[in-house]
Amino acid sequence: MDEAKVHGSEVVAVFAWQLGFVGIPGAFDRDELEMICNAYVADAVETVVRDTPVAITKLVAEGDVRASLIETAKNADMLVLGSRGRGGFAGFKLGSVGQECVQHVACPVVIIKHI
Repeated sequence: MDEAKVHGSEVVAVFAWQLGFVGIPGAFDRDELEMICNAYVADAVETVVRDTPVAITKLVAEGDVRASLIETAKNADMLVLGSRGRGGFAGFKLGSVGQECVQHVACPVVIIKHI
């Protein structure tokens, strides 16, 4: 938030999700999942950011997480990511999403270590 304020930038909080592969037609209600994702990103932003003079846009992107973040970062000044997500390799210092973003975005990438 401080970095965005210094540079007169806005913050875009992105939650990317992908519909799981299930061979049963109608197993997921896409609209319901979209609603849950929107509520999740709104709650996450509200939990982390109480009061800020910086504009925050909340974005829910459906599709491959890596591709969604890379696309969103095309015109960004900086991409900020957590150090690892839900992959099964807890010992890795940099997750697959972070690695992919570091390799493919033009802006600086900041990885925030998950404690």
